[in-house]
Amino acid sequence: MKLTYKKFEIELFDGINHKLNTNNTIREYKKIHFKDTQQKDDTYHKNTHTIIIKKSGIEISSALVYQISKTTGIYNDSFILEDDKIWIINYNEIYCLHIPSLELAWHKAFDSHVNFAIHKLKDDIIIHGESEIFRITKDGETVWNFGGRDIWFNVEGEPEITIENNTIRLFDFVSNEYVLDFDGNQIEDNPRIVPEEIKKKWWNIFN
Repeated sequence: MKLTYKKFEIELFDGINHKLNTNNTIREYKKIHFKDTQQKDDTYHKNTHTIIIKKSGIEISSALVYQISKTTGIYNDSFILEDDKIWIINYNEIYCLHIPSLELAWHKAFDSHVNFAIHKLKDDIIIHGESEIFRITKDGETVWNFGGRDIWFNVEGEPEITIENNTIRLFDFVSNEYVLDFDGNQIEDNPRIVPEEIKKKWWNIFN
């Protein structure tokens, strides 16, 4: 993915099975940001996120955001770019890096499983995690978090999270609907009503 921010060109992409600290690394990175510094000198086969910043076509900084667990992909809702920083998801961690140096400002784990997306909300950030929804500050402090009856991955095509004028509308795995205000207070709870014939065990459907 290629972006333009102020006078910089920014490239974001996934690195497949990058080997850390080996001689067969495809390229050198000016920065490597790794979750566990005690394990940094070991070798791992894992996916990564790569960030390259150029000015007038000339590379001025690059970084590898490396996670020992699984890695999420690069999508339009997996990062936020503003205030001379980039906030980017890597599995259940959020990394905040300075632009253009790509020095690490902070990184922190939020959801206990995986973060699917991040969104802007006023001066803060909303994290769409698998287990919980978080509102955090740009400095990584949790303002509030909210969990529903099921995970925040919907199998029926409903948008899991929609930020509206003054509310946040959520749908969980089975399409239970929740509406929150921006302070994290639940103002609507609309459980999905499952018809009785669907509730039957499969072996009783024809009885």
